[in-house]
Amino acid sequence: MTEKTLKYPSENTRTEILDELLGQDLTAIDIADILSINESAVRRHLNRLEKNGLIDSYFEKASKGRPKKYFEITEEGEKLFPKETELILNILIKSIKDRMDEEELKEIADLVAEELKEYFPEVEEKEDIEKRIEKFVKSSKELGFYSSYSKEEDHYTMKHKNCVFGDLPAEQASWICSIHRKVVSDILGPVDIEQEKSMVEGDKICLQKVGV
Repeated sequence: MTEKTLKYPSENTRTEILDELLGQDLTAIDIADILSINESAVRRHLNRLEKNGLIDSYFEKASKGRPKKYFEITEEGEKLFPKETELILNILIKSIKDRMDEEELKEIADLVAEELKEYFPEVEEKEDIEKRIEKFVKSSKELGFYSSYSKEEDHYTMKHKNCVFGDLPAEQASWICSIHRKVVSDILGPVDIEQEKSMVEGDKICLQKVGV
């Protein structure tokens, strides 16, 4: 197992070091004192953590003597620790859906879709459908959808292998998916788009068939 697949709270020294760095920047000596282990061993762990991009280091001038080298956790390091974003999102979406009728939900979905479109490139009216698909897939890959597309005789197929919306219950996830589908429709223009497979429905990937 590499450091980047390490998940808190695994019982090992490097996780303990990351744990301490969550709340404050520390020197190797600080960490050795806190964890009651040899400083040279701490430095070996710090070197590996820094090499894997989980921590950074910087120097700070001391009142006496040479500058001290401090270590700080990076965003990649913080990602190893659990966050309940999906839980909060699930509660938020459920609360919204329980309190609004279909027309109000559609208005909210349309507003969110407009905001989400800002993360995708603008398309020009003269651009053909393949150019639009190419732009959409490129941006989807950057957002973490692991997207690709292929051209068939009479249609295109877009494949998305990762759902960036998290492991939400199907009812909540389907509403989020409807927002994503509106983004797809707005960017690709007046073409037929058929959802052939959906991860929300239990498929391993999402497949969208785009008519030409």
